[in-house]
Amino acid sequence: MADPFEEYFQSYANAFDESDPERITSHYHCPCTMVNAGSITTFDTRASLLRNMEALLRYNEAEGYDHSAASAFRVDQQARNLAIVDVRWRVYRQDDSVLWDWGNSYNLVDYGAGWKILVSTTHEAS
Repeated sequence: MADPFEEYFQSYANAFDESDPERITSHYHCPCTMVNAGSITTFDTRASLLRNMEALLRYNEAEGYDHSAASAFRVDQQARNLAIVDVRWRVYRQDDSVLWDWGNSYNLVDYGAGWKILVSTTHEAS
């Protein structure tokens, strides 16, 4: 069951590794919502989401981002075209030391264009 989602999130990670904001954005439905401990942000347009991803990539680069890995998938397939997927993320520096380690839950939808992130909820980092 998790294989299509593992492929999906590997593609998502690769887009970050390649610093490709267009490709990152292609993984999202618009509108979409991002939830963090201190904020909720909704992106109504691809252009606003793209600007956010460009800023995120600049931040990642400044912090020493080199590559990321997704693991520990838990999939709750709620309907044929609705799923919640929990992912454990690790982000590494060039020397393979861990820069960030956190969990994320994604509400995914497939309305005919493949799986897209509708809601991204970031868990506390460890």
